[in-house]
Amino acid sequence: MKTKVSNNGVMPQTEVNFTELAAQLEATNQAAQQALSSAQSTAQPEPQLKRARTAGYYESGMALNITHGMQVVDYLITYGAAYNPSNAAITVASLQAMNTQGQTLLDASNVKRQDKKVEVDARQVAFGDLKPLATRIINELEASGAPKATVQNARHYLNKMRGTRIIKINPDEPTNHISASQTSFTEQIQHFTDLINVLSGCPEYNPNVDDLKLVALQQKRDAMINTNAAVSTKQEVWSTSRIERNQFFNAPVTGFVDTYLAVKNAVKAIFGASSPQYQQVSSLTFRRIDA
Repeated sequence: MKTKVSNNGVMPQTEVNFTELAAQLEATNQAAQQALSSAQSTAQPEPQLKRARTAGYYESGMALNITHGMQVVDYLITYGAAYNPSNAAITVASLQAMNTQGQTLLDASNVKRQDKKVEVDARQVAFGDLKPLATRIINELEASGAPKATVQNARHYLNKMRGTRIIKINPDEPTNHISASQTSFTEQIQHFTDLINVLSGCPEYNPNVDDLKLVALQQKRDAMINTNAAVSTKQEVWSTSRIERNQFFNAPVTGFVDTYLAVKNAVKAIFGASSPQYQQVSSLTFRRIDA
């Protein structure tokens, strides 16, 4: 910018050079863009959280192994007598039998997993309303005119079912404390049983509402025991089937995965590493999956 002086004594005026001003603005914009690009290039990317892999994920991986095994067999059949390995375990007939066995084991494991899920759902129904029901029981007990000591004793088991600590912790004390959460299914059964025992010894507790009566509460407790035991049984059966399935797929040398890796090596030996036959089978993956 330049200052122009007036000859008639008027205050001087400032003359703006718009070309220079535009150049300055352009330079400023370029500097800002460079700074932004530099910051973006040096910024650390946000870590990507990995999702937990479910049992279904692993089951799908094993199903993919079987699918690839069937595809390999289809390729081998097209090679005819040219595919004639010395290892009897990787002949076409042996591989077909292995594919069938693998599918059978996988199907059996899936069925047992579903059986367990059915029992888990049934257990959820049996336990789902336990805490609200226990709260209603306490309300009924208080309304019945039961002694305060009895009500306090019953509330003690309600707090246990809720996982509530009865004696509050002093936050200023550094002492380690035992967890108050005793809310596993087995512990919930025990707490509910203890609550029923308190009610059984209280003659004032005689509700008119059917689902609060002692007979109904005992039936509910029995249902909780039965459904929890059923889940444990199905879990054990499913776990055993998984062990058998995993051993079949993952065993060294004789397992499904290693057998098909040996097939790939046989094809490479018979037809050559650069052969179209080897290119066909080498692209099919076989992975050990522990689940």
